Amino acid sequence: MDRRTALVTGASSGLGAEFARQLANRGLDLILVARRSERLSELADRLAHDAGVRANVFAADLSAPEAPALIFDFVRELRLRVDFLVNNAGSAFVHCARALLTLNFTK
Repeated sequence: MDRRTALVTGASSGLGAEFARQLANRGLDLILVARRSERLSELADRLAHDAGVRANVFAADLSAPEAPALIFDFVRELRLRVDFLVNNAGSAFVHCARALLTLNFTK
């Protein structure tokens, strides 16, 4: 059986971190995205240990126009498929949503 993967934006704290915890507890591997790499790494390590999932970290400011392409390349490089997108980043993220949603349609 293939493992399912969720990409969670704004994952370094608050609701994003809670979404990540809930998904990990349901056995989903994670791609955690936010600006604060140190917090992302701490969360990824904790979730990998506690829930036994793979948790990848990508630090990015999602208000930057190049962010979607960078995330796309990261996911492609890891040869992952995004099954679920939790779009928890700030309101400036609208332009990123379309690009992230295409992750399922590209190999």
